[in-house]
Order: sequence, then structure tokens, then C-alpha cells
Amino acid sequence: MRVYLDTGVFLDYLSTRGNTNAILRSSERRGRTPAEMAVDAERLFEKVSRTHAGATSCLTYYEVEEALYRLLAQSAKGVSRAETLLIPAARSITTQVQMVVELFNVSVLDLTSGTVRLQLQQLELQTRGIRAADALHAASAIAFDADLLVSTDNALLHLDGVLINTQGLKIVCRDTDLALQLL
Repeated sequence: MRVYLDTGVFLDYLSTRGNTNAILRSSERRGRTPAEMAVDAERLFEKVSRTHAGATSCLTYYEVEEALYRLLAQSAKGVSRAETLLIPAARSITTQVQMVVELFNVSVLDLTSGTVRLQLQQLELQTRGIRAADALHAASAIAFDADLLVSTDNALLHLDGVLINTQGLKIVCRDTDLALQLL
């Protein structure tokens, strides 16, 4: 099975790996604690790496760093020069994503003009109000010929059966816990 992994899966996995990362997931999602979400993400990465082809977009690197930076910046409001000093802390998660990619043999897909064109051709993404980053992830999953798109984002999860891969098959969209049941 070809499995596309959205940014949120990486955030779930990394949220329990380091003090700073803990702020990435502070609330429950669909009845699961942040610790349970991290365990599900780890099990998913392990399962995909053993018997499936996994991929994510290079956009994931940007999104994880921005997510961590935004949260750190909120906690440092009013602190002089915080914006500059927070960059190295936020950048460290990009290194961690690279380590996850290597540990679990996840292919990183380039974001190209072809990906953007594919995204623009998906009118359903526009009419459903899917914003740029999510639409680019959806287009990357299509280009990867994914059978399964794993996401923690409700906008992408609502695309279950809407996206069609290059083989003409509907892409299944699931959160980590439900994706594990399919693998």
C-alpha cells in the first residue's frame, strides 16, 4: 500500500520526544490523549516502514518548524529579541523530522510547479475551502499515487473518497488510529 503522511503525523510522533515539543499537542483529539496519539503515530511509522511505501511532502519540514515557532512565540510575548532567539529552538524540530524520515524510510516528495498545477486542477479542493498547504498535501498524495492519506487535519480527513490517485482509485483519508486498522 502507498501511504501519504501529512505533517500532523510527524507532530504527533515528535510531541512526546523533547520538552519543547510537548507544546505541539496539549489537548485530546477524538478521545485520545497526546500520549496515545504519539503511540499511534509511532506504530504507524513502524508499520509503514516495514511493509508499505510511505511518503510526505517537503512542505512538512516548513510546517513543523512554523507550528513550533508560533507556539514558542506565543509563550515569549513581551520578551525582547525573542523572535530571533526562538529560531534555533524551532529549527531543531526540522532536524528531528529528517531523523524520522530516515529512521522510517519515508520518501520526501519535492514541491514543484507540477504539484501546484495538480493542486489547481482539483476544483473540489477549492469548492470545499481547502487552504493552500492542505491542498498541496492533497496534490502530493495524488501525485504519489497514494492509497491512503494519513492526516490529523479535519479538512483533509473530510476528503475521504473524494481524491482520486493517478490509477483512478479513491484515496482513503484517515487519522493515525484508524489508518492502523487498514494496514
